[in-house]
Amino acid sequence: MGYIINIVLVLLVLIVIVVVHEFGHFIAAKRAGVKVSEFFVGFGPRIWSFRKGDTEYGIKWLLIGGYVKIVGMNPEEKISPEDFPHSYKGVSYGKRFWIIVSGSLMHFILAILIAFFTIWLVGIPMLTSTVSQVEQNLSEDTKTPAYMAGLQPGDTITQADGQKITGWEDLTNFIAGHPGEEVDFLIERDGRQINQTITLARLDSGNGFLGITPEAAKHNYSLGASFGETGKWLGDYSYGVFYGFYRIFNLSTLKQLVGISPPTSERPVGVVGISRLAGQLANEGAYFFLNFLAFILLFLAYVNLFPLPPLDGGHLLVLAIEKIRGKEVDMQKLYPIAVAVLAFFAILFILTLRLDIFSPINLP
Repeated sequence: MGYIINIVLVLLVLIVIVVVHEFGHFIAAKRAGVKVSEFFVGFGPRIWSFRKGDTEYGIKWLLIGGYVKIVGMNPEEKISPEDFPHSYKGVSYGKRFWIIVSGSLMHFILAILIAFFTIWLVGIPMLTSTVSQVEQNLSEDTKTPAYMAGLQPGDTITQADGQKITGWEDLTNFIAGHPGEEVDFLIERDGRQINQTITLARLDSGNGFLGITPEAAKHNYSLGASFGETGKWLGDYSYGVFYGFYRIFNLSTLKQLVGISPPTSERPVGVVGISRLAGQLANEGAYFFLNFLAFILLFLAYVNLFPLPPLDGGHLLVLAIEKIRGKEVDMQKLYPIAVAVLAFFAILFILTLRLDIFSPINLP
């Protein structure tokens, strides 16, 4: 039942995301003096609508997104001479560019705003060098070094062999680099400083191992620092988007999608997988859910700008070709490419749905 609720909530969020995208096209078209005949949430038969000016607004039965109908964007649409100056084809290339790009721009802006306010107002959970849990067993007959040394929840490791430890990353890097070695740790416990010598274990990977789970502490940033952190977020997650596309077209990922290889955590997820992850992240706290939402928006902003019809990037490519050549592109010749792109996304949706159901990804 929980999964069904998550799916419904995610679908509602996706509807909002699509409507935000279409609203970008709508506003840009209106500002460019181009008529927008329809702005609807959903598809199929009308549930309710009203007309204001040249535009009919409303809701349709199939609530899986939304659309705007911009006069002149459909190459098969017949436009009267009096309407041509207020059609997509009747305005400058610059205005057409902004009409097309504004959908992704809305996603991009919203992603950055969510990331910024999440960093500033919610704060980022940071893993610390304070012990949350002590793992007892390294194997069936071997205890962990932390358990053998008597480390306790609440202990904070501040130094390792005289090296200052400021957080979990410092600690894990040090431990990984000293397998099987005796290490002098300085530990803060109940306001007291304790020196403890612990011999680290050696894992099969060759890394050192202590056997503790860290506590997380929320780190709040000032208004000014939040701008810088948002810039870092944008760089890191933009890289994540393009790395994700590399993973989709990677041979090992394709084998997982078609069932040749067992699925791993580094594979695409569909609506069901996104719903499950969103529900788990919401349970982890506001930061994780909002960060995930911002990433989805950023992902969609980039995807829509890929130069493939029928995506917005495909329309931009056509616009650029028409500008360079000085004449219109025959859209009929692009239909096979558009059909192939839609078929690819449909197949990807089906394959990811299969993995989401039979091999779901869960947070560790």
